Amino acid sequence: MILGDAYVRRRAKQRSTVEWTISHSERCADLVAWKRDEFVRLFGIKKPVIHASQNGEGMKHLFSFTAGGRMRIISRWFSKDGKRSLTQKIRFMDHPVGLAMLLCDDGSVRKRKKFHRDGSVYYLKPSFTIATHSFPLEEVQRLLGHLSSVFGITGLINPERRMRNGERREYYRSHFNSENSKQMWVLVRSYVPQVPSMDAKFAYAYECFGH
Repeated sequence: MILGDAYVRRRAKQRSTVEWTISHSERCADLVAWKRDEFVRLFGIKKPVIHASQNGEGMKHLFSFTAGGRMRIISRWFSKDGKRSLTQKIRFMDHPVGLAMLLCDDGSVRKRKKFHRDGSVYYLKPSFTIATHSFPLEEVQRLLGHLSSVFGITGLINPERRMRNGERREYYRSHFNSENSKQMWVLVRSYVPQVPSMDAKFAYAYECFGH
């Protein structure tokens, strides 16, 4: 979750604790509720209230809580200089549930349309993309190396060049072909939350790769 749609902030007056904020767009409000309940179940935190907040990208649903101990240590594993980072601690993401959460937060399912010579339409099997464009190349390579060594999944980096503040910058997305996407899906499908937004997001994967 911390590599996806989560934000962790150190508390200046209470350095032994950190503040977690989990947020998603309005269409994934059910995922926010699911995550809130899982934090309560797994870590025994007091049940936070979910808020709706308007920003430049639309309505967000979010909750926040403060925790120390193990939660504070985990928050430091994937942050560097106050930003999310794919540090060497990625080696601790050795269970499919972590990969499932990354796919739920930052993944997408590609359903590519093709045409037969007679003009009829068909679709290629699903392929997954993970939006790793907020991380530098070295860290994306670290993630893909980890997925390969631990889960046997091979991904490719797709550089994207964009103009930002008058400068041309390069970003890196992670793509997986159909074969590796199926292998990933077999690993994570048992850990994908059974909520309507995720059912819709992975509908094509369910259709082609199974439940």
